[in-house]
Amino acid sequence: FVPLRVRLRVSFSTMLPVSTIVAGVKHLFSVVTILFWVIYVIVRFCRQGWALVKKKEHTMPERLEKEFNHKFVQLTDVRLHYVEEGDKSKPLLLFVHGFPEFWYSWRYQIKHFAKTHHVVAIDQRGYGESDKPRGVDNYSTKKLAQDIKEVIERLGHEKAILIGHDFGGAASWVTALTYPDVVEKLIVLNCPHPGAFARTMWKVKKQILKSWHFLFFQVPWIPEITLGFDDHESLDYAYRSKFAGLKNQVNFTDEDMEAWKATYSKRSVMNAPVNYYRALAKNTADIKEMSKKIVKPPVLIIWGEEDPFLVVECASLSQERCKDGQVEYIAGSSHWVQQDQPEKVNEAIEKFIS
Repeated sequence: FVPLRVRLRVSFSTMLPVSTIVAGVKHLFSVVTILFWVIYVIVRFCRQGWALVKKKEHTMPERLEKEFNHKFVQLTDVRLHYVEEGDKSKPLLLFVHGFPEFWYSWRYQIKHFAKTHHVVAIDQRGYGESDKPRGVDNYSTKKLAQDIKEVIERLGHEKAILIGHDFGGAASWVTALTYPDVVEKLIVLNCPHPGAFARTMWKVKKQILKSWHFLFFQVPWIPEITLGFDDHESLDYAYRSKFAGLKNQVNFTDEDMEAWKATYSKRSVMNAPVNYYRALAKNTADIKEMSKKIVKPPVLIIWGEEDPFLVVECASLSQERCKDGQVEYIAGSSHWVQQDQPEKVNEAIEKFIS
């Protein structure tokens, strides 16, 4: 028999620190997540066998090579591929894609704006024909912002009208926050300001559910394997499924899908894009720092209202973190707004930059 006071004293004195408990919970969650996806892979393999991972041949459509001017630019630690159109003496419009995309996701904007601007659409580091450095640290938003700044300078411009979508939007937000002098105007499509995303991620239940892929991409190796399953069915899901795909499917042709699969069917090509998400989770201090900052250059936020990955509240919360910001909501559009509703997006951009 042990007196109650003694038992309580022992219990309180042996309690673990809160930080240790939190770390333990995170570790347990990670283990459970890994086990879930390991079981998923095993079940899929048992059902489909080697056909699940069999590679199919995909060829980049010739039109993409013939109709666009392809170039490379050497930066401090990477060489980036980009497509260039228009007069180099005119103001620079710099387009930055997201995940899982490449320069071609701006096909409806490149030719359109080449009439009035020097238009450049890059393959971000780790994507397409650009260099793919190893290691998570090479894909922090600070690295991406530095790339954008250097591209502007290497192309002979002091400033650019910066246009980013999805993770390209994240890189663009950080560029405008870190190097405001090189951003004449900022246009972001379906990507929240770091502070807006942090707020919705933890306070809006719908966003927590919509962000399941952020957690999945923290698992080692399995995302890279599963994203390539069944001839990259993940791309069919992203762009053509009823849940995630474009609402206007006529804007995403079989030729477009062939271009995507030709880009993403190369060996080990998925590691770098997934590392973007791992770097985001690893560099929480950077995100916290950026979350507090106000964007100084004028900002246009274009938001496809039927985005299955981000709640629409992200747009207005992002506007609050801009010194001079406005929001253009695009009805009947998915997350892939610049492809889904190109006419409306182009019109909004034209109005903002004129």
